[in-house]
Amino acid sequence: MSLSLKTVGKRSRYLIGGCALLLILLLATVRVRLTGHFEGIFVLTGDSSLLTLQDDLRLGEEKKLLYSLLRFDVLRWFRNTRSHAAGQPYLEYDWHVRDGSGYVKNNSGSGQKLLTCFSRFLDDAGQTSRGLFVGGGLPPHARGSEAVTMNETGMAYYDGKRWFHLWCNVNEAISPASDSTKSVYPSSWEFLGSGILSASDRQIVLESRHRIVLDGVPLLMDRHAIFLAGEPYVILSIKISNSGTQQVGYHYLYGDEPWLGDFGSSRGNVGWVRDRLYLYEGAIDTAKYSYAGMYDMGNPAIGANSREFTGVANFIEWLGDNRPELAYFSNSDGRYAPESARVPLDSPDNRVIFLQWGPKVLQPGQSECYTLVIGMAASDAKNGLPGKPAIALDYNGIQRLIEQSRR
Repeated sequence: MSLSLKTVGKRSRYLIGGCALLLILLLATVRVRLTGHFEGIFVLTGDSSLLTLQDDLRLGEEKKLLYSLLRFDVLRWFRNTRSHAAGQPYLEYDWHVRDGSGYVKNNSGSGQKLLTCFSRFLDDAGQTSRGLFVGGGLPPHARGSEAVTMNETGMAYYDGKRWFHLWCNVNEAISPASDSTKSVYPSSWEFLGSGILSASDRQIVLESRHRIVLDGVPLLMDRHAIFLAGEPYVILSIKISNSGTQQVGYHYLYGDEPWLGDFGSSRGNVGWVRDRLYLYEGAIDTAKYSYAGMYDMGNPAIGANSREFTGVANFIEWLGDNRPELAYFSNSDGRYAPESARVPLDSPDNRVIFLQWGPKVLQPGQSECYTLVIGMAASDAKNGLPGKPAIALDYNGIQRLIEQSRR
């Protein structure tokens, strides 16, 4: 049986029309999200669309994953086969300048590692930050799988056998002094770009830039992260400048519920400063202390047994003269009870440490700089308190290093 050319032509038109209709339906139901990271192909259940097709997978998206095809990273394989001097610490990193995201691994040279991820997570509103904001997990190619080891996220420590969670996705915000409840979070800050100012096996300096509008006044924020090989911390320098023509007042907030020890749990976390523990909610005297942290030892005030917990500790230090006006430990964000009220740190998943500056006032052209050191502390068996590592650079040395890296 033969078909006429007219019949064939009609069927061809039907076929083309059907394919076009299928393509239209596909585009209407699939949202394509390309970051330029090219980690592979990932198909996720969508929100406004039926499916989302993207080239990377960030922390918080793994529960929606339906299908993945990872890329094989030849360059990464080559980097990992490079030899380093035996027993000597070294740094390795992956940074995407275009959207300000990536990670740094600080290798001890003897098997231990400190991992810090930046802007590789979705915040509580399901939005993505861009720039030097601690949080998220390794990209899929660095894990070798789409599966996420949750302890290996944010800032984490590997002791040669297992990962310990140190810091989670940062809780950072800025708010107008006129109404401190109107917090503006990093995912809504305008991202102006990022850069790798210097990078070697021994030292890395990263940069990100942002614009924020408070009460109609534009603020510029310059952020820098400094890593030194073998040092169990990252130095964060945060400069806020008034680029408008009117003065502006603001509060600046930095904190975390770190889920210290094991991701998702605060059960063993208590507070600590130089000479004592905090077993109850309370304020930290920032005139007396220049650092504080949390310690996964169990809280004896609620009958917790220290043998059930990891014993790891973290710390955050504020350098220079710009000390926080308020710092506290609590079971919830944004409020705390005075220590005299004897409210124990007992939240199973939300024991927090917060620092707050302000209210501050910036005149046009004026700037304020906040320098923080965030990392891991060592447990000291002699007095039962963690020990903060010595910081290799002081405030002035940090500013000089940033300026030298710009040249």
